[in-house]
Amino acid sequence: MQAFTLMAQGWQGMLGGGGNPYASQGLAQPGPYGPGASGNLYFGGSQGQAGFSSLGSPTDSQEFASYLQAQRLGGSLEGKTGIAQNDAIPGTRFGRLQDPHLWDVSVARNYVFQFAAYASDNDALTPQGMQAGAQAFQNMVPDAKLFMQVASVFKGDINGGPGFYDNPGLRTLLESKGQFDLIKPGVGETDVQTIGAVTKAINRGVLSLNDILNSGTIDNMNRYQQIIGYVSSGGFAQDVGRYDSTPF
Repeated sequence: MQAFTLMAQGWQGMLGGGGNPYASQGLAQPGPYGPGASGNLYFGGSQGQAGFSSLGSPTDSQEFASYLQAQRLGGSLEGKTGIAQNDAIPGTRFGRLQDPHLWDVSVARNYVFQFAAYASDNDALTPQGMQAGAQAFQNMVPDAKLFMQVASVFKGDINGGPGFYDNPGLRTLLESKGQFDLIKPGVGETDVQTIGAVTKAINRGVLSLNDILNSGTIDNMNRYQQIIGYVSSGGFAQDVGRYDSTPF
């Protein structure tokens, strides 16, 4: 658990890249969602589920191992903030792909499955645990799937990031919904545990996506809404597919 906590603390700024992640792919950059009928910001809920309800597992069988090696060698388990492609397992797609945006997408996809691993009580620091997380992801409710994908992209540098959640504020939100069994070590402090716990609450149906949007825990709402558009429209899943189909 200590290593897991240090890894989560060190995630800030890991995802490389920047600028508009859609322009180079020929995709229109989605604008922010407008206010909903209640006057609150709108997350998008389960509309357009086909765009985000399925996220493919890596086609390279060594993807998770390669990613975890780069994460470990970059010092993430010691609280550092770097992950470099040259630390990946040689010969893997994660270690060889030359497209910077798609490589960042692959890191984000791996982070989604680490969220899902924690949310399903699996070990997010092993390839087997991440594979279990990938399988668990497919069986979660659509809003939980959307939240994890948005969170993984938001935490990175894509499209002007990184972005930050107020983790103590998310813990308070969980407590306000009576989800005290989810308040475990790291929840309210570090990203993987906090986002994983929030995902569990969403999957239970006791926490809504608009609860999160209106909680005051998101540091850049304009960028967050753009990322919601990128994910909910299928842009992220499409880029994951492009990564998995790119020769290496």
